[in-house]
Amino acid sequence: MSELSITDLLFAYGAWVSDDNNELGCKSPSLMLIKSAPKLCKNSVKPSKRRVVKFISDDDALAVDRAMNKLMRHSVHLHNIITYHFIYNWSVKQIADDYWSQFEYPCGSKKATNYHVNPLLNHAIGFVSCELMNDNA
Repeated sequence: MSELSITDLLFAYGAWVSDDNNELGCKSPSLMLIKSAPKLCKNSVKPSKRRVVKFISDDDALAVDRAMNKLMRHSVHLHNIITYHFIYNWSVKQIADDYWSQFEYPCGSKKATNYHVNPLLNHAIGFVSCELMNDNA
């Protein structure tokens, strides 16, 4: 396993997941156009600027992927929070506003804040970190 911190490792994993330059080529021109098309619809929120990440090997990324799959079996909400933050580069406030508010306050009268989402994000990071340590042992 690499010597990166868990957050650097998860941000590198997010870049590895969303990287589409696999150099495998496309079987048809229409598939090439579909892959190069923008992935945002007009009603979606513009993602934040992509951060510079460290290098992650394929073996390390697959180990993180196994840990993320175990997290999804444990809790779908924690998996979604960590996915929005590290893969889609949403801020904690954006996760609280656009994702967690509908579960915390289903009537729509109030909004969740980053104080609701930060402990959940830290719990998900700890779960993935623990699974990575167990995977290496």
